[in-house]
Amino acid sequence: MKVIADYHTHTRYSHGKGSIKDNVEAAVKRGLSTLAIADHGPGHFFIGIGGVQAFYRMQKEVASLRRKYPKLEILLGVEANIVDTDGTIDVPTTMLRELDILLVGYHKLVKVKSFDGFKQMAQNFLAGWTGRSSSRLRQINTDAIVAAVKRYPIDIITHPGLQVDIDTVALARACHQQNTFLEINSSYGEELDPFIKAAMPTGVRFVINSDAHEPGRVGDFAAAYKLVERLNIPRERIVNLEGNLSQKSRTLGA
Repeated sequence: MKVIADYHTHTRYSHGKGSIKDNVEAAVKRGLSTLAIADHGPGHFFIGIGGVQAFYRMQKEVASLRRKYPKLEILLGVEANIVDTDGTIDVPTTMLRELDILLVGYHKLVKVKSFDGFKQMAQNFLAGWTGRSSSRLRQINTDAIVAAVKRYPIDIITHPGLQVDIDTVALARACHQQNTFLEINSSYGEELDPFIKAAMPTGVRFVINSDAHEPGRVGDFAAAYKLVERLNIPRERIVNLEGNLSQKSRTLGA
């Protein structure tokens, strides 16, 4: 089992510790065929990329690195945030249409778009603090992320089940219908087991990513490999394994 594409890495444009070039060089050393830069969307307080202008600077860096490293496919994406109860994400249209790949995930500290969104964020903070959610909040969270899956051309949902309480099965069903992939995030250990296990019967497919926040973690899939073994996930359900990329019904980032 070998993953040859890492679609979720961060740089100093959000809260990673290295540059885009650092991540590219790390990917080359790991022998990856594809690397995606997916820094946090601009709606993430304190650590999101600095809007469209920062994205254009990233585009120029990526274009230069593509010429220097022609054997590595370098994708420029974003890990967008859910910022409202209707599934709105924090990526403006001008940026969305120029992305090579779109990842979306729940994060708590985001710039919400409405009072309902503020209430949702506050309730999720409280639930995280107390360890107690509610069926109502779970439904609100689930409805929002399912709406995002149906509304946007999302390639990957990141670390499903973490950060906020959701109905993982409902999300997985929507992803299966929309041909969106669920992430097996190698930055987390056994925390992801119940969520991935719950998603398995839906037929949804998975992507293994590092979620690297420093260059040394790019292409580090050790924890994800262990999860796959523990849960006995069929290899054909993992789209970025060596030998599987050409079998997908679409190319990530296309």
